Amino acid sequence: MRVLDITGPIYDGMWTYGPPYPDVVVEEIPQPDFIAHATYSWRFELGAQTGTYLETSLHVDRNGPQLIEVPVAKLLMFPAAVIKVEAEPLAPISREQLIAAAPEINHGEAIVVGTGWGRKWHDADFVTNCPYFEAEAMHWILDHEPWLMAGDQPRFDSWTNPQGFWDRFFGQGTLLLAPLYGLEQITVSRGRMVALPLKITETCAAPCRVLFIEE
Repeated sequence: MRVLDITGPIYDGMWTYGPPYPDVVVEEIPQPDFIAHATYSWRFELGAQTGTYLETSLHVDRNGPQLIEVPVAKLLMFPAAVIKVEAEPLAPISREQLIAAAPEINHGEAIVVGTGWGRKWHDADFVTNCPYFEAEAMHWILDHEPWLMAGDQPRFDSWTNPQGFWDRFFGQGTLLLAPLYGLEQITVSRGRMVALPLKITETCAAPCRVLFIEE
C-alpha cells in the first residue's frame, strides 16, 4: 500500500482568486510578554478557498449545506476513479479526452481528473491560465453521479467562455475538491482517498488535507 499526499502547500503570498478573496499571510508572531521562556508561533490569514479545499453547494446556493454538515466518515477511504489527460494553458478538456483515458467508473463514487496543471502550483499564472472543462466533458462526468469531483486545476470552468455546468454540478449535490497537487505520483487508475477539511462552522469550504491510497 502506498499513501500519497496530494495536498497543495499553503505559504505566505501564494496565489489567490483575487479580491475580495484575501491575500494569504503566514507569518511568525512576536514572543508573548506573559511567557518567560522562548516560544515560537505563527498567524495565518486566508480565505475558505485557499490551497486545496473541499466545497459544498453553499458556494452558489444559500440553502446548500455547510461544509461541517458533511459526515466525516464519508471522507475516509472513499473509492475514486482517476482520469489523466494532458491539457495546455487555457485549453478546453473534451469529453473525448476523458472517455479515452477513463477507467471503469462506478456510479456514485469520486472522480479525479489530473491534467498536469498541479506542476504549476508555484507559478504566477496558476489561476489565470489553467485549462477548463468543456460543457460536454463535465456533463459526461456528472452522468456518473459522482458524490465528489476533484482535479488539479484551480478553476474547472472558463472565466471568459463560461460553459454553464455549475447549476447541474451543485444541483446534484456534488462536492468539489480542488486544486490537487502531485497527481503525477499516482500510478493506478483506481484507489481510495481521505479528504479532511478544517472543522470550521458557517462556511461552504475550507482548506483540506488530501491523501490518495494505492492498494
